Amino acid sequence: MTWSSPGDRWDKVIADSEVTAADYRDRGWMAVALHPGDVTPVSDDARLDVLLPGSEFQAVFELVATADVDTVRIFTGADKEIQYRLVVAEIEAESVAVCIPTFVDKPKLNALQVKADGQGGLTLRLKPLEDRRVVDINVPDPGVFF
Repeated sequence: MTWSSPGDRWDKVIADSEVTAADYRDRGWMAVALHPGDVTPVSDDARLDVLLPGSEFQAVFELVATADVDTVRIFTGADKEIQYRLVVAEIEAESVAVCIPTFVDKPKLNALQVKADGQGGLTLRLKPLEDRRVVDINVPDPGVFF
C-alpha cells in the first residue's frame, strides 16, 4: 500500500463534511464529522481504510458499534487526479449520522470499483492508528460510490 496525497480540494471536502454534520445537528441528530489522516484503498478486499485520530475513532465506535447503518449517502467531487467522496452513514432509528470524507486517486479508484462490483459491495473501514478495533461501514450498492 502506498500513500496518496489528498490533493488541493481536500480542505474543501473536510469543510463540507463539517457543514453536513452541522446540518444534521440542526435537525436534532447526533452527527460527527471525521478528519481522516489518510485513506488507503485495499482493492483486493473492496475496502477503503480510513485512518482516524484516536478520539474521533472512539466517538464513532461508541455511536455505531452496536447499531446497524440503514442508509449511506454519497456526495462526490473530483479534480484532475483525485476523486473525493463524502460518505454519510445514517442510523435513522437513533438519529445518528457519521460524515466520512474520503479521497482516492483515479487509477486506484478504478481497481477498487472492479473488485467492489465483483463482490457486490464496498466497505469503509474506520480505524485508529493502533488498529486493534475497527468500525466497518458497508456500502451495499457500490454503484452509488463510484
